[in-house]
Amino acid sequence: MFRRSWILLLMAPAAVVTWAAAAAAPDLPTLHSMGPPSFTADLAVAVDSTSRARVKTMVSIPYPELSWQRAGDGYSAGAAFVVELVPDKGPKRLYGDSWEKRILVPDYNSTTSHRNQLVETREFEVPPGRYDVKVSVRDVRALAESEVRDRLEVRDLSAVPVGFADLELGLMDSTGTFVPFPSREFGFNSGAIAVRAVLVDRRGGGWPRQYRYHWRVVDEGGAANAQGDTTVSMTRFAQPIVLRPPHADLFIGDYTFELEMREGKTAWRTSRTFSVEESGPPHGREFDQILEALAYIADPSEVDAMRGKSAEQQSTMWDAFWKRRDPTPDTPRNEFQIEFFRRMRYSEQHFLGFGPGWRSDMGRTYIRYGPADQIEQRQATSGQPGLEIWYYNQPYRRLVFADREGFGRFTLLNPQGE
Repeated sequence: MFRRSWILLLMAPAAVVTWAAAAAAPDLPTLHSMGPPSFTADLAVAVDSTSRARVKTMVSIPYPELSWQRAGDGYSAGAAFVVELVPDKGPKRLYGDSWEKRILVPDYNSTTSHRNQLVETREFEVPPGRYDVKVSVRDVRALAESEVRDRLEVRDLSAVPVGFADLELGLMDSTGTFVPFPSREFGFNSGAIAVRAVLVDRRGGGWPRQYRYHWRVVDEGGAANAQGDTTVSMTRFAQPIVLRPPHADLFIGDYTFELEMREGKTAWRTSRTFSVEESGPPHGREFDQILEALAYIADPSEVDAMRGKSAEQQSTMWDAFWKRRDPTPDTPRNEFQIEFFRRMRYSEQHFLGFGPGWRSDMGRTYIRYGPADQIEQRQATSGQPGLEIWYYNQPYRRLVFADREGFGRFTLLNPQGE
């Protein structure tokens, strides 16, 4: 990853703890609907006090995705929800529920902010097994409806002496309360990320009991941005615990929070993926390195203006740089910034050069123009190296890359095409 070459310098990792292979609970990605109303659904396998499994469904809809109507001194909207879980085996019984939620806000500005979300949570008791899951949302006024589908495995935690239910990701607010974050898309609040976990311990013995957890925040390249150990005390069976491990604000990218417990010969691991879509800049040498990449899309004067400044000045100029390019300034997401770093990560993963992939000719081209509309590949011959030709339609570009050495390091033959 691009970040791999410098982001590890942002935080010195704690002493590495070596763990033997542990039973792992599979991560469930957040589900995003494609049509209106746009929503996210976060599924988690929870457990009750008798170790019976429950599927917890959290659905989140940004207020601007709903149709609002004037109601007295405020504005009202509503949504209808349907959750269906169909087992693979056994009787084709349908698990789930359907319900509606109506909301009223005092002013129009509240209806236009993406930071305001309608969040609904339901839990369903289901037997262990594999399920087809469908979550649908219908706007009760516009009658538009969208859905998401996925596969879900519900583990039988009653059959293991010690195990985790699925992690829940959220934020710790100023009062120390855990607030679930169903979208798992964080921004400048990434330093407040917390997790809620339920450890099921069915072994005999008295309470309270103490457990030692190892946690890691891992980036897309598998590098630990932060890690450490913590000891928690539980006073009863299946008691939820909330952890807010010490870590700095994270840079833009995709991450995984991993939690592992080892008790004698018993070990269990669970994880949850999340993303950071807004952040301040890196500092020092790492900031100078990222300016090199920004030069692909920026005016040279913008890049030069940010060099040699104090950390505070760099942070201010960084924010202004991206705000000037935000296609939707009224929303919390800067789609241009998100796409830029997505292209950076893709370039680092897929293109070879004499340095980081984003520095290669293909990486530079991909960051500037995105994926080509058409790619033509020509095999090497005795008189010509292997070629890859990228075609862009709007505006038209034809860029020819040659693998002169035969190792997959393609260089641009016609830079005038850029």
